Amino acid sequence: MADNLLIFDPAVFVAGEQYQIFARVRSACGFAVEIDGNRYEDHSCGVVRTATRIHRVSVPQAALDHARHYTVILRPLIERRAYCSRFAPEQRVEYLFKPIPSQNINIYHISDTHGHARHAIRSAQLCGKPIDLLVLNGDIVNASNQVSEFDTIYRIAQGITHGTLPVICTRGNHDLRGKAAERLWEYMPTVNERFYYTLRLGNLWALVLDCGEDKPDDHAEYGGAICCHAFREEETSFLQDVIAHADREYAAPGVAHRLVIAHHVITNVIEPPFDIEQPLYAAWATLLREKIRPELYLAGHYHRCFVSMPGDAFDTLGQACPVVVGSKPDGDRGFTGCCITLKTGDPEITFHQG
Repeated sequence: MADNLLIFDPAVFVAGEQYQIFARVRSACGFAVEIDGNRYEDHSCGVVRTATRIHRVSVPQAALDHARHYTVILRPLIERRAYCSRFAPEQRVEYLFKPIPSQNINIYHISDTHGHARHAIRSAQLCGKPIDLLVLNGDIVNASNQVSEFDTIYRIAQGITHGTLPVICTRGNHDLRGKAAERLWEYMPTVNERFYYTLRLGNLWALVLDCGEDKPDDHAEYGGAICCHAFREEETSFLQDVIAHADREYAAPGVAHRLVIAHHVITNVIEPPFDIEQPLYAAWATLLREKIRPELYLAGHYHRCFVSMPGDAFDTLGQACPVVVGSKPDGDRGFTGCCITLKTGDPEITFHQG
């Protein structure tokens, strides 16, 4: 790994219609990705970024899918100057890449690892199928007290994908807690600096929702550090815009599968103080049910593994589709994740303990 300049293999995140390639590094360096002779630099409005320990480069999906490999280029910084900055010779690390197939797509779903990586990785290794897409669905860290806690995201991504597969990564409620929470956007994929967005990956379209925290904004536990209600109202406008442009979103040519991916299940109402935003979530549920009509809703948060069908006891506000709650952490004793195979007909859902 380039004389250990890379802490982990890169993570190839999916957001919008691009891949966002992230890499954690040990020391100051310039960072770029090369695909078929085209070089994509990590820069800030034309200034090469070297002060950061997390690099990100957006590349066109079509380019990487066609090439099926990419090269990470690292230039160790010797001295940053106003004139004649100095870099050591560049180091190059090559990675193969596997785009998702057009049929029988195997998705591995993990959430709620709360800082534990080993058993989650092991559960994916035991699923018995070649994984095409990894979903890290919130609360991968236990809290955001310091940026080093975000390494769990990259540790799990490396252990399962080794930089060769696409990854979808969402935010959970524990991710909002701690002094580093406001910097999470530097370490996770976003679109317009938001953790909610749509994405397209081959014939798969997905809506990534961000519900923020799980209690009212004024709850004593937050101490005035949360303002998620206004954030969710913005997200309502985003959902309405997605539906207004359905022909380039979920109804676009070539879309065969529609997913919703969110840490929380918006249609399940439980006891106070966790029974928040019922009118707002009911409105979201109506839009999903009447307009978007997804095939599956993938979630975590409950520390259990099960499938809820519309109308089940778990369904309070009206599910648009089956809900798959797909992660069961058990601390140092093990972890259960979920494999979802999208195919012609009903999807196949299995749970795996590691």
